[in-house]
Amino acid sequence: MEIDLSEYMGAYIDGARENLDMMDKKLLELEQNPSNIEAVGEIFRAAHTLKGMSATMGFEKIAHLTHEMENLLDKLRNNQLAVTPPVIDLIFETFDILRTLVEDSINQTESTVDLSEISGKLSAMANGQVPAAAAPAAVQAPPPASNVSRNPAAAASASNANISEFGLSDLELSGLHEAKDSGKHVILLKVSLVADCLLKGPRVFMVMRAIEECQAEITKSLPDVKDLENEKFDRSFKMLLISAQSSQDVKGAIEGISEIESVETTELSAADFSEGPTPAPISAPQPVYAPPAPSAPPAAVAPPPPPQPVAVAPAPQPVYAPQAATPVSVPQAPAQPAIAQPTPPPPQAVQQQAAEESEEEEEKEVIGFTQLITFMLAGETYALEITQIETIINLTNITRVPKAPSHIDGVINLRGEIIPVINTRRRLKLSEGEKSPLNQIIILSFEEEKVKAGFLVDSVKEVIRMPETAIEPPTRVSESVDIEYLRGVGKIDNSIIILLNAHRIVFDNPKEE
Repeated sequence: MEIDLSEYMGAYIDGARENLDMMDKKLLELEQNPSNIEAVGEIFRAAHTLKGMSATMGFEKIAHLTHEMENLLDKLRNNQLAVTPPVIDLIFETFDILRTLVEDSINQTESTVDLSEISGKLSAMANGQVPAAAAPAAVQAPPPASNVSRNPAAAASASNANISEFGLSDLELSGLHEAKDSGKHVILLKVSLVADCLLKGPRVFMVMRAIEECQAEITKSLPDVKDLENEKFDRSFKMLLISAQSSQDVKGAIEGISEIESVETTELSAADFSEGPTPAPISAPQPVYAPPAPSAPPAAVAPPPPPQPVAVAPAPQPVYAPQAATPVSVPQAPAQPAIAQPTPPPPQAVQQQAAEESEEEEEKEVIGFTQLITFMLAGETYALEITQIETIINLTNITRVPKAPSHIDGVINLRGEIIPVINTRRRLKLSEGEKSPLNQIIILSFEEEKVKAGFLVDSVKEVIRMPETAIEPPTRVSESVDIEYLRGVGKIDNSIIILLNAHRIVFDNPKEE
């Protein structure tokens, strides 16, 4: 199932140049009329399409730069930032670099283009800061003494929040302040998984989906989000969030996820991230769309001693230990009057054997579970075994593959790997549905065949544990679904869950119509 992308280079060249021409045309319109938000939307869509095409073909520089460009354009089209001359100049500068990178990808050349500078400008502008080259000369950094000063109450709050370990940059701190000023919540989140969690990646995915549903975004994560997705962490992780909802709302949304041992949220105030352990003068960020509000310098207060770390004892882990059977007293039989008989032994051995059998049954019940990821397809609940699943991603750009089987929607580029995506509805011959932002792709790995495949589903629901005894042999769930594609049918709380046979879905040749 390896895909040779060189045969799609012609289509990429045509598409890339078409989108660049569209961006060029709409940029000129925007320069003549900065209030033309429709032109901003067209530029955004062209950049988004170019990003997806480039990521699929493996042109990471173009994908990275168009992603940074999207962040700025998204705020412009949603009126979160004003379209000003410095903004238009920066978009033109980005466009020129993009054209160079696209020509490099076409001609297989490598220009000495440093993306760090233009990426920094785009990120700063998206966060409401005028880039250094366009900043007014009159803006001066506040005196160092003002930065060092801080009252003890603020110091105690920062100590409790303990966000210094995130190593926030000046730009990230500025973003947190801007969020607080706009009335949003800045939240420190800590999530701990249960000790026997089998696959941590799906739990991380569900936490991030709950965060998204709470209209929150992740500013920074420990470990990094990519490490979390790849399960490169122990049992817990921390995140700094900017949320439209309160910390209690975020906590409630995450606590409902299975295999989560604890969720801790702390609502941060501006004082919690005003200064770090080694403060330095920082120029006040200048919003693009509003003049900076004057502020009086705070009174100088001697800095408190650095907070001492507080050791927190880990929560005790539950250990399965079946209780020993309680001995039962048995009345002695009356002695026989005629012939002396030996006293029968007390039924200790019988009781011990019964206790051992009870323990064995309980142990079978503990290990006799199958862990599943459930998801929706055409209004029904389906499931796959979690041991087969590598990760779950939101719907992304899928590139069509000529002459591919009808149930293959195309391929995606996932961290440098080209992975085919199966339209699961079409494979099972269910009713077709329109793609929506709620759709997700479940990535499965088949170790023996050295193959990975994506299953396109309507939406992922949750991780569950189902007793093997609750799984019945597969039956026909519809006239069209091939029973060979089913592993069985499970029942939990009067709900029917259809278990799929992933191996057959991926590797069996489709039957001819």
